[in-house]
Amino acid sequence: MCADVCSRDDAGTDPAHVRTRCHTGRMTLSDFIQMLAVLAALGASIVALVVSAKDRKNAQTIAEGDRRAAAQLASDDRREALHQAHLIFELETLTRLLENLNRGGSTDSAESRRMGAEALTLIGVLGPERVPHLWDDRAGDDEKLQRHYDDPEMPEYKKNAIEVQLAVNALRREIRDTLERR
Repeated sequence: MCADVCSRDDAGTDPAHVRTRCHTGRMTLSDFIQMLAVLAALGASIVALVVSAKDRKNAQTIAEGDRRAAAQLASDDRREALHQAHLIFELETLTRLLENLNRGGSTDSAESRRMGAEALTLIGVLGPERVPHLWDDRAGDDEKLQRHYDDPEMPEYKKNAIEVQLAVNALRREIRDTLERR
């Protein structure tokens, strides 16, 4: 059989404060309940830590997705704004060209040359996508322009204009490529 195990706790020298605890070596119902309560609290703490870690991970995943979606939306908005600005620019340019062509020329040779130069410039800015017939008749593709530029008989001021037109064509292609990626 089991003998009782007793221990003394001296809380001081006063014999009134001496306490004795005896353990029989058997678990009582209250000991068992206390042990279950401690285990339940420990289990709840572990579950809370796991849930908290998963919650943080989910919050990070959601935040990353939100940032990616916001960045994509901003990119789409910038591309759409560029497209709208380009359309407005083309409309204004077409309006100027239409006004120029509707004048029907001029009897003053200097004014006639100025109007022709302006029309050619506007056609060059708009390009073959917007005014294909005028482009073919008056401007031409990069190869045709380069041949004119390389012509030794071409006056310098026209070579300068051709060089600028080639740059405008390259810029127009770049803008169109950007707009097509939308």
